[in-house]
Amino acid sequence: MDRLFGLVQASAALEGCTLDIEQCGLLLRDGVSSAGKTISEQLLCMDLRDGYLCAQQFARAREFWSAYRIRSVADKALRNSGGGAPAAGTEPALQKICSLANTQRLHPVEGRSHEVYRASFEIHYLVSQHRIWGPLSDMMARLLMNWLQFECGLEPTVIRKGVIKDYRRVLGSATSEEIGEIFVSFMSDHEADPDETLLPKPSSREQILTLLKAHPWMSTNDLAKEIGISAKGVEKQLGILKERGSLRRVGPDKGGVWEVL
Repeated sequence: MDRLFGLVQASAALEGCTLDIEQCGLLLRDGVSSAGKTISEQLLCMDLRDGYLCAQQFARAREFWSAYRIRSVADKALRNSGGGAPAAGTEPALQKICSLANTQRLHPVEGRSHEVYRASFEIHYLVSQHRIWGPLSDMMARLLMNWLQFECGLEPTVIRKGVIKDYRRVLGSATSEEIGEIFVSFMSDHEADPDETLLPKPSSREQILTLLKAHPWMSTNDLAKEIGISAKGVEKQLGILKERGSLRRVGPDKGGVWEVL
């Protein structure tokens, strides 16, 4: 689920959402909003999460891609952003997207991962080129791109901070000049590497819970050294985790252990 939050946060950020990965996780996992964040950007994240969950459900069920199923995903992802109805005249583009996806998903992926990635990037390009969902077409394009990757068992592509400017520039050039290969080639150079961490680093709280689940006797200083923050910072995070019911201390401060709930 944390990976899903990373996909949502990264894609929403490209649409101007200012929630960081930790704030996004709090919102989507715990339903906790963050001070200073607008309702519209938080609704954007929640809707996008629902769109991703719908796409993952279709992917797990191996559902055949159709314009109807794509609209079902868009209805959820764009619920509070203008609805999921495609723009007029984009039905041929939707049919081409379905054809591309179904061609790939009906064949074994083994030995063809690069080909499948290219197909997912072409789907992204087609959605963006035809502006199927107006100003939010690029966000939907990333969702459909990831959907095909999910279904084929591939690591989902995330637009990382270091390539955002180039991504926007290349996508803009490719769509204005109607040369999809420009964009597909660029994305192919950044397709997901299983050995590379594409999503944001887990938050301090997530790291603390992971460490204490495996080593419940770790001290505050041990955690601080492992995570790379101050002992005072660890104490603050431990307090928050205890208040939220995610963690409790069993036994005395000295000699006791932590229990992850």
